[in-house]
Amino acid sequence: MFKSRPTSHYILISIFVVILFSGLYFSVKITYAIKGMSTLVSTNMANTMDPKAPDPGKTQSESLKIPVNSKKVHIGTYLERVENLDIKESSWTYEFYLWFKWKSNEVDFLGDKDLLHKKELPFTIINGDILKCDLVERYSDKKTNVEYVQYFVKAKNTQFFDVSLYPIDKHDLIIPIEHKWLDRTKVYFEPDTIDSKVSSRVMVNGYEKSKDIKLIEKSHAYKSARGNPKFTSGYKIDFSQFRMAFRIYKGGLSVILKLFLILYVAVFVTFIAPFSSDPSRYTVGALFTTAGANYILSSKLPATNIYSLAELINAFCVVVIIIMMALLAILPAVIFKDGLIDTFEKRMNRLINMTMFAFFIIINSILIYVSINFS
Repeated sequence: MFKSRPTSHYILISIFVVILFSGLYFSVKITYAIKGMSTLVSTNMANTMDPKAPDPGKTQSESLKIPVNSKKVHIGTYLERVENLDIKESSWTYEFYLWFKWKSNEVDFLGDKDLLHKKELPFTIINGDILKCDLVERYSDKKTNVEYVQYFVKAKNTQFFDVSLYPIDKHDLIIPIEHKWLDRTKVYFEPDTIDSKVSSRVMVNGYEKSKDIKLIEKSHAYKSARGNPKFTSGYKIDFSQFRMAFRIYKGGLSVILKLFLILYVAVFVTFIAPFSSDPSRYTVGALFTTAGANYILSSKLPATNIYSLAELINAFCVVVIIIMMALLAILPAVIFKDGLIDTFEKRMNRLINMTMFAFFIIINSILIYVSINFS
């Protein structure tokens, strides 16, 4: 009896089997891929703010131990305002108070006795430009030899923002500060964990903010003699770097639905197309909608060689629409080849379309659920 089946039955069964196994395989692969992306983002963020871990992709320090003769300088920051955050351009502009406290009999922190650096700012912001710096206060206690200086600084930092999990991404806005000419053998920074804070007025458009900040001192290596004839090739030196990290984040189903609502509607329209007398109108319209959504995404994200969560969702929707367009062309040709349609062909046609719809829901749910729970 099985041999008496028409060719169309075998073709429909083959199409169903291919869709079923491809959907199952892709569901498993995408689950592990998103988990891996989420884990990598969290690991890199943790290592960046771990005093004992090397920065991802950066030169490792000679030693994590504080040199014996290095002098302690207390450092603190108060973030007053985030003026602008540009994820696409990998930069952010901000204003903050910065202070230092040290023993004048131990270290010439400001370079008052150094003709080369006298009246020069003693600090630098790594990967950043100091747009404005005003001296707020300078205080000296002759009895205890304690020196204190406070600045109000406006700066712009270039910072890599990992957008792998966009639009439910999270970022640490980091203020990295080093002494300009005193290396770690002479000075190390000790963060002021009591008075270093973020103003309650600080707001970042489109993001929630964490209540806590993280402060660390980390050894930052420079592997270059910078052409100085006093040093040999391969010369390496460490500077003490203070870092303050202020976390911002997006999250939740509402963020994804807000961004992809129109895209999801376009895909749903594709699944309705088989019930129309002219399905091509719906599928072509849906395809143009996904192209528009992709253009909007590219305008918000920096150019990278990886796919973000948003781009994966968009690409998956495009693939679903293209497959549905192919099925809408192939299935009628197979079913009506002999001019007739039997009960089995009707059932298989419905089953194939329902399977495609089920995998669209399942895989999107996996993408959203895994990224939210592992981010």
